[in-house]
Amino acid sequence: MKYTGRITSLIIMLMTIIAIRLYAYIYLDYSFRNLPFPGVIGLFIAFWAGKQYDKVKFDSEIDSLTGFYNRRFVDNVLPSLLAQMDRKNEKLSIAILDCDKFKAINDRYGHRKGDLVLQEFSALLLTSIRKSDVVVRWGGDEFLIIAPYADDDDIKKILKRFNNELRELSKKMQITISVSSGYAIYPRDAKIIDDLISIADSKMYSLKNTAGDS
Repeated sequence: MKYTGRITSLIIMLMTIIAIRLYAYIYLDYSFRNLPFPGVIGLFIAFWAGKQYDKVKFDSEIDSLTGFYNRRFVDNVLPSLLAQMDRKNEKLSIAILDCDKFKAINDRYGHRKGDLVLQEFSALLLTSIRKSDVVVRWGGDEFLIIAPYADDDDIKKILKRFNNELRELSKKMQITISVSSGYAIYPRDAKIIDDLISIADSKMYSLKNTAGDS
């Protein structure tokens, strides 16, 4: 959770307190020796209000089951990432991953087990990406990897590493867990966000259909 709300609220309140005390000192002959009890209370209130803002913003961008960012975060952050790639003449990879036969897992083992599979799946995904990468729960059992400064080789390595880890997870949970994936490279494949995601999505579904999954 970021501290933007708390920091902003405290700065505004502190500037307000300073302005009021300066006004009182200049025009009302108010001594600076007097302790600013109302100001201290105001700072506590500002901190609390800022914390509530940060919590609401955090909850609006974070998926509660996996702890990953959600679509709202992508809408807010990805455009600035692409602009950064343009300035540095770099590439960015977007990969979509879909858990194969996840509906069958839910139907056979129940939704609680399905949720546990997604949580374990997500934890493994975090260990497979690089520090600079971002994972988003795109919806249901679909996930998005946003990998700045990543070309074909980089994203393929990430996906291969994750697939290898999934085999171990399957043994651990005694459930066959696999993934279909597709990726697109910015700006080579497309320069518009929706187009990049659409290309990656099409590649993923092409692989899934080839494998006969639904």
